Amino acid sequence: MKTRIEHILPLHKITTHSGLNLYIADYKNFNIGDVVLIENEPSDIKCVHLSNPNSVRACFDGFKENALPIRRGYYSSQCECVIFPENCDREEWVLFIETKYANNREAAFNEIRDYPNQMTSQIIETVKYFRQKGIIEPSKKVHAIVSFPNLVEEFNSTIFRGDLSIEDILFNHKIIIRGTNNAHIISDKRIKLTSN
Repeated sequence: MKTRIEHILPLHKITTHSGLNLYIADYKNFNIGDVVLIENEPSDIKCVHLSNPNSVRACFDGFKENALPIRRGYYSSQCECVIFPENCDREEWVLFIETKYANNREAAFNEIRDYPNQMTSQIIETVKYFRQKGIIEPSKKVHAIVSFPNLVEEFNSTIFRGDLSIEDILFNHKIIIRGTNNAHIISDKRIKLTSN
């Protein structure tokens, strides 16, 4: 998969990590920075945490603005990043992550902002792009996290309402999606999306 991304999206920079803990943070609205994966929990920003007790070597592609070109001047909607095992091909897991840094539950679920649907749509569009470009197979099930890093309470049960339930997203898009700030990398072939 790494080779396919590098061939199709040559401007992307993929890094490899095997730390026991992996932290994904989006610094865009914090200091106009990038989406990063680091192995020590930062003190300046909340993040998505991936525990990695077996030190699985994982590749990380943090998307910059307009990272998924369709044609000149047009870009696909996108999430923050994709993570996958270093030797990822057919059987291994693939994880897409989208974050919103709402400061409280009211802001996170504000109907005008519509973050839950916006986040889910960004994940679906990114996965669709990767399928259309042949980076991942059309029939492959992938994993996705939609995250509110600043919220400490459970929010999975309130994200997927209306037209797009967890079951609909799995059936229609082959995406195993959860609203959480945590996941557990078990092996190259298994990842578990955990609750907060």
